[in-house]
Amino acid sequence: MASVNRCAIGVGPRRPLIEWSGQVSGGIDPTDQLEDHSLYLIPAYETPAQGEQRLREVYEKIFLSELQSWCLDPDAWPSPRSYELFREWFSIRFYDLVEDLSEDRLIHEDE
Repeated sequence: MASVNRCAIGVGPRRPLIEWSGQVSGGIDPTDQLEDHSLYLIPAYETPAQGEQRLREVYEKIFLSELQSWCLDPDAWPSPRSYELFREWFSIRFYDLVEDLSEDRLIHEDE
C-alpha cells in the first residue's frame, strides 16, 4: 500500500440538481442516482482552507463533468455556472489521504 501525492474531492448530487435533471430529461425520475458520487483527485493540500482553495480552482471542470453525466445537451446546462451554484447542487467531501491498494501502475488516459 502506498500513499499517492494527491488528495480527493467526493462530489454527490443534491436535490436542486436532481430536480433540474428531472426537468431536462423529459420527466425521467433520476432520484435513484442520489447515492451516485464521483471522486476527483486534486493536488495535495495541508489545511482545510487549502482544500477549499483547491476546489475553487477546479470546480468548473468538475461542474462540467458532472453536468455531462446528467445531461448530454450542453444547451440545457445552467448558465452561469458559479461556485455558489456548484455548492448548492453538489455535496462535497474532502479526502486528504489517498492510498493506492493496487499493485498495478497508475495510467492516465492521455498516456
